[in-house]
Amino acid sequence: MSGSTSLQCTDSRNRRYNALARVIDDLLPLPNLSFGFVGFASWSRVQDFTRDRGALRPLTDPGQGLGPATDYQGALASAVRLLEQDMVEVGPAERARTRYVVVFVSDGVPEPRCRAGCEDDGARCANGADDDGDGQVDGADPDCANLDDASLRPDVLYGVCNTDQVVPDDVYVDLAGRCPAYNQPQQILERVDDLVALERVYSAGDVVLNTVFLSAPQEVITSVCGDAAAAFGYAAEPARALLQGMARAGGGVFRDVNLEVEDDTFLSFDFASLRSPYFVTEFVAQNQSARPGASDAPAAPDTDHDGLTDAEERALGLQPLLADSDRDPATGEVVGDGYSDLFEVRLAARGFDPKDPTAPAQPCEGTGDADGDGLRDCEERFLGTGVRQPDTDGDRLVDGLELRVGTDPLVADADLDPDFDGVITRDEIRAGTDPFTPDAERFRRDPVRAALEDHGEVPVPDREDGTPVMRHCYGFNVEDVRLATTVQPRDRGRNRVYLTMAGEPVGAAAGRGAVRRACVEAVYVDGGRKVPASGVIDVSQRGWDALQARLDDRFDALASCMGFTEPRLMRRFDLEDLLRACVGPSLPVGGFLFQQEELRTLLRQLLSRDLTVKGPVHPSDLFWPIEQFDPAQHCFQPWAYERLQALSEVLLEVCQACPAVTTGRYDMAVPDAGADGGADGGPDSAAGDPE
Repeated sequence: MSGSTSLQCTDSRNRRYNALARVIDDLLPLPNLSFGFVGFASWSRVQDFTRDRGALRPLTDPGQGLGPATDYQGALASAVRLLEQDMVEVGPAERARTRYVVVFVSDGVPEPRCRAGCEDDGARCANGADDDGDGQVDGADPDCANLDDASLRPDVLYGVCNTDQVVPDDVYVDLAGRCPAYNQPQQILERVDDLVALERVYSAGDVVLNTVFLSAPQEVITSVCGDAAAAFGYAAEPARALLQGMARAGGGVFRDVNLEVEDDTFLSFDFASLRSPYFVTEFVAQNQSARPGASDAPAAPDTDHDGLTDAEERALGLQPLLADSDRDPATGEVVGDGYSDLFEVRLAARGFDPKDPTAPAQPCEGTGDADGDGLRDCEERFLGTGVRQPDTDGDRLVDGLELRVGTDPLVADADLDPDFDGVITRDEIRAGTDPFTPDAERFRRDPVRAALEDHGEVPVPDREDGTPVMRHCYGFNVEDVRLATTVQPRDRGRNRVYLTMAGEPVGAAAGRGAVRRACVEAVYVDGGRKVPASGVIDVSQRGWDALQARLDDRFDALASCMGFTEPRLMRRFDLEDLLRACVGPSLPVGGFLFQQEELRTLLRQLLSRDLTVKGPVHPSDLFWPIEQFDPAQHCFQPWAYERLQALSEVLLEVCQACPAVTTGRYDMAVPDAGADGGADGGPDSAAGDPE
């Protein structure tokens, strides 16, 4: 999208930003779609492909500013690099299923338009020298003709056309050499050819270029910019012709937009192939904190979630609380090498050692997990799996899960039966049994059971702004997940269960699949404690509403004790003030002793200012695209809400016994401006959404 200063006259109401925001809002709910962006003037500003609304939000903000020039060639070169980078990163399997729809938006002709050669200014055309070595001097050189006519010689408008100085890398990004031709029609069409050629070079699914010409009636332009409008030299017909030619070369559509009469849909092109509804093709529930024991043995704890049980780690001399246990041989301090313990144990024959930070010799470059599949980026590069492809082999089991259970993430082996017990690997993973141990009897007697109920397409509030969007939703029920007693120093016994759904588009065999993941936590201490005590975690809307109702009853009683005539007037900071005024440095809650600041943090994490429980707009919000999933933020933790309920009961007792509480309104301190603390995206609940 052009960011040329001429747009302050053509599009003074910033209609192009409204249209862009509309496209993003309309398409972002589609689980397999990402946006990339190139804004251009003399510069090119690039946003890599992303689904992150926070990263996309500046793109729809007119406050990003305008700039001189309209560098078509630089913008197209930036787009080529953006697409090529994405194609390399996603790998051959995913790019073969990927369609790139490019939309090029401008309100005028390219600027600067440079002709080749340096004898294009008055000084060089009057110095008596043959500056460009073509055998012709000054007035005899055609380069020196019509120097005063900018319509014929646009070179004269921009000094960069004739400079022999180095041009900074952040402007005119495709300009190279000494006084080259630049932004000439043939060069621009060559860049369009480069763009669409990426489809052939990288065997991508499709690359198409659409173009949009933005215009406004001359009287509108003049009314906004007055005489200054003439300085921009609007040349509508050459711009239309060029953009039409670009669309033809790009296999797309040209759109001529009069901003005075068009609505905000002018950036909506053929995205129909991206809209196929998704249906669930795989659903796996797996406890990351435990591994099923052999035969009738209890589940073995895996406190650090690395895929090795605590007992295995102790036997190997590793740290059960750390997923990367390599120690410095000189100090004995755990320093890690970026590779997980499980990965190094699995690949020990290839030079890995989970205790030696110098093995392997190849260091880990990239400890992040770009696709959220459970393998670090450096591990994926070593294995050859896709860094941005959670299911490289396409068997609907994510790569990290395959490493944990011992299958091959590069081979679609989910429908094989390596232990010859009559149960294929996919079914063993669903049931929580070992695909490499003959255990058909256990599979029949004691499996994890997961059931789905198809609700079809239903309107669901958007996670960001509450706008209803149509989503294909499922209800689910999971039973008989085995828990283990983990050994965290704090909150011992926590078990983290991942719910992973793979989906594929209906009637679009070439479409990309999508993976979403949710997380719930339970607490189990053998012979002592279980949360929830019932063993049932209800993440439906019904369960969420019941939790809010229970807390509302307690808050109503607290409001009455604190002198509020209307319970709804009480706020979270009132509870914090009650803690400050009536509680010492620590307070016992639910059988544990907490520091006062810990309790205030709990209130901020789980309650909004008006005492509504922080949670999803809709239960499906528990499920996140796996690339965005973060268990530290997105796990639903019933034990934390039980702690909140216990705290509300204790606070009622505190209120009733505290002499600082008067018969009138409780004497509140004014809350700090930053009192909200905690992220609003706290623990969520869900009814299941596979998109």
